[in-house]
Amino acid sequence: MATDGTPHGRGEAIGTSTPVETVPPTAGGLVEYRNLLDAKYRDFRDMTKRYAATLANAKDKSVTPQMLKKLVLSSDRIQALIEEQSANDPVKRDALVRRIRELLEEIALDQSLPVIRTLGTILNAIFARIYTGLHVNEVKLEQLRARFGRQTVLYLPSHRSYGDFILMSYVLFCYNIAIPGIAAGMDFHSMAGMGSALRKTGAFYMRRSYGNDRQYWYIFREYMRQLIVAYERGIEFFLEGTRSRSNKALTPKIGLLSMALEPLFMGEVEDLWIVPVSVSYDRPVEEQLFVYELLGVPKPKETTLGMLKALSIVKENFGTIYLEFGDAFSAKEYFGGKLNRVQHTVAPSYAQLLAQPERDAIQHLANDVVHLQQRRMVLTTFHLIALYYNLRKYHGQTVALTELESGVRQLGVIFGDLGAITEVEDEREVNSRIAQSLAVHRNILQLTSERILVIAKTRHDFSQVDKRKLKGHNLSDAVLKLSVPIFSLQLYCNPCLHWLAVPAMVLLTARHFHATTGQATMQRNGLLNAVRELRQLFSLEFVLHQTREAEDFDSAVSHLNRQGLMLTVDSATQGLGIASGKDQLANVYLSALGPFLCTYLQVTNVLLQQFRTSGEQFTEKDYMARVQQYVEQLLLRQERNVHPYCLSLDSISLALHSLVILGAIRKGKRESVYVYDLTPTDVIESINRQLSAYCTLLPFKYLTFQDAVTRSKL
Repeated sequence: MATDGTPHGRGEAIGTSTPVETVPPTAGGLVEYRNLLDAKYRDFRDMTKRYAATLANAKDKSVTPQMLKKLVLSSDRIQALIEEQSANDPVKRDALVRRIRELLEEIALDQSLPVIRTLGTILNAIFARIYTGLHVNEVKLEQLRARFGRQTVLYLPSHRSYGDFILMSYVLFCYNIAIPGIAAGMDFHSMAGMGSALRKTGAFYMRRSYGNDRQYWYIFREYMRQLIVAYERGIEFFLEGTRSRSNKALTPKIGLLSMALEPLFMGEVEDLWIVPVSVSYDRPVEEQLFVYELLGVPKPKETTLGMLKALSIVKENFGTIYLEFGDAFSAKEYFGGKLNRVQHTVAPSYAQLLAQPERDAIQHLANDVVHLQQRRMVLTTFHLIALYYNLRKYHGQTVALTELESGVRQLGVIFGDLGAITEVEDEREVNSRIAQSLAVHRNILQLTSERILVIAKTRHDFSQVDKRKLKGHNLSDAVLKLSVPIFSLQLYCNPCLHWLAVPAMVLLTARHFHATTGQATMQRNGLLNAVRELRQLFSLEFVLHQTREAEDFDSAVSHLNRQGLMLTVDSATQGLGIASGKDQLANVYLSALGPFLCTYLQVTNVLLQQFRTSGEQFTEKDYMARVQQYVEQLLLRQERNVHPYCLSLDSISLALHSLVILGAIRKGKRESVYVYDLTPTDVIESINRQLSAYCTLLPFKYLTFQDAVTRSKL
């Protein structure tokens, strides 16, 4: 893998059997990872071992969980709240103190080494049963440990599974590093037995929303402050707020991050260490649940009994997990001049809020952390298999095993040139990794006796779905049968979009310029402006940030140049051109972006055809149902520019909110419900025309999956 922008060797167009040039793995890739499930790590996994944890932020005097609650109760912020709301009435004061103690009992973490050891022993059994590898970047983890000192550490992991924070705690215990305080949702709190057990491993609980409950907000905010100021084990929470059902990054939320950084801005702590953490799953345990949720089936309520039942019947192999604790960096150094503590010296810190420029700076930090998480995610072999299989099927082509092996190799070269970490860094291991990956994912893709790859027959009984509870349209069983396996495939293509989305936009807009003007050369700034428009439209879909616009564009152009897809015609005038004869390779990028182009096209079609003419206001639920109904009819008629993934409620919702940001749709409130309507401008028409033009440049119709799903023979 190259991370310095140097090419690995280009080989021939994707899908051919010509060997490609490869290089051995370099430092910074999989060579840094160690499989914690290997026999030689048995002592690490021994939950009865002596536990002498390295503390992230060693104090002269340790603060216990009980002491944390006392610090909150005695703090100036909470004492001021008590004085304000009790009005010197002793009865009211006592009642308020009891209420605060009750809320603290709901929120606060606890520590119990016996509970940690017991849960760790259970996890050892589960991991041995369902995983072949738990790969930890040991080099980065030891570098992190070496930086521990007198600063609070914020662990900020990606969030793709409920198991993320349990996995983090397990790995830290194995390496004798203190388990941090972990922000958990109330879903876990309400699970009988499990909520209490997780609390004793460091979980503290937060409500999804506070509403107008000022007491709760003050208490939780002060609890976060004490964790930053006084707690020595570090804090962990998810910037994305919730699990990503689509296997793509989510736009970060800054509520918890702002609370965590408030003591830094107020001058109550000198600095904080920020640690981006990347967790990559070969196959998430919730895979099929995510597919159902994207189609509109509500997620089942989490219960301890349900979890135990699920674990008791799991006999499948879920492959490998990769976990990296990224390079820690100083929050103080990151903010630099934006860290103006003088403005907060005019009043007690508890009585102040962060200023808007400070919140903007925190949002930038959150954006950058999510970007760093994505760059260190490992693309597994099946991510590349799914991408290659989709590419071939979009053209109605079969996929033989030998073609798959060649295609995966070249995809590995492409992603290596982009700077991604993949499982196929070592060319010698590609064939064996493909065989292992297909064994893990045989519920999605299988090989026939002729060594042809086909979509596995679905065994889902859609008659059991309570369609009265669907979040969108009441989809027919036929469309569900078509969509579920395609959604499953797309979930494994989606992580690749972090790397492919911007190069695909550059390639698409360049081809559009050539098709509409007939000119072979275009100016850099003109192409950048066209890409900017697409970035803005898909900014929520792919979590694209304006601050990296020029950098991403230049990186994409350089990559496409190295791949032989674009040419620098005139460096003096910054003229760019499209190379000819590389259509198969270009289709790698276009096929990755295609389903999303089609989704947003159909969304704008529905908005224009059903909401523009009527002028009615609509709710998000009604909008999502209408789009799904429209897409279903297109699929049944086998129209062009419609893909089963156009039914994804995730993308349909993101498209709505993106159009609000772009000024095409107005958002308001009616009787406590958000409502939307189209603005009188022609923004939505302009976007629709542009998407229609881009979709005509796609070299496939997305119809071949009809046969692939319904007629596959094993």
